[in-house]
Amino acid sequence: MPLRLRSARTARYGEDMFKFIRRIDNKIVDRITVLDCKFMDKLMIMSTYAGTGAFVWWITLALPFVLSRSYRKTGVILIIVLGVNYLLGEIVIKRIVRRERPSALLPEEEMKITKPKDHSFPSGHSASSFCAFAVVMLSCRPFIWIPSLVVASIIAFSRLYLRVHYLSDVICGIALGMLDGTAVTVLFRDVVFRGLAF
Repeated sequence: MPLRLRSARTARYGEDMFKFIRRIDNKIVDRITVLDCKFMDKLMIMSTYAGTGAFVWWITLALPFVLSRSYRKTGVILIIVLGVNYLLGEIVIKRIVRRERPSALLPEEEMKITKPKDHSFPSGHSASSFCAFAVVMLSCRPFIWIPSLVVASIIAFSRLYLRVHYLSDVICGIALGMLDGTAVTVLFRDVVFRGLAF
């Protein structure tokens, strides 16, 4: 097969895949409203605010861990991971991709929270939540990481429910968080901090 024809087919496959993802994203935004109720509204709004700026992870994990002799190394790693995740997701990727949020296309009366003004891809709430989860999953016992997974999942879902992110934003945010959370944890725990006492 000629190289030019092969390149054209690859490009067409990529375009078809992108269109398919966009269709799924738009269907989720349109149909997520079937879950609307007062309880879900309150839970999702509370969850999304808890995830803003990784607030819940600073308060429940990072700062208490740093103050604890047993988990101090994990706390320091968590702080580093949250910083790296913020730089990658919010400063680099969002400014490169510049994807418009689904909420930008919705009338104000349909919004349950104030419309975010920054870009959509990837979901920063999902990324920070799952990078925090990755750290504790690799460093702590199940009684810590299982609740962390539950909270991270609820925060990620809240971004869909409130229609401020597409499904692909959330999935890629989760992937980014797991990737940088795992990479930074392994690097610092097994290389940089190896043999150091905290």
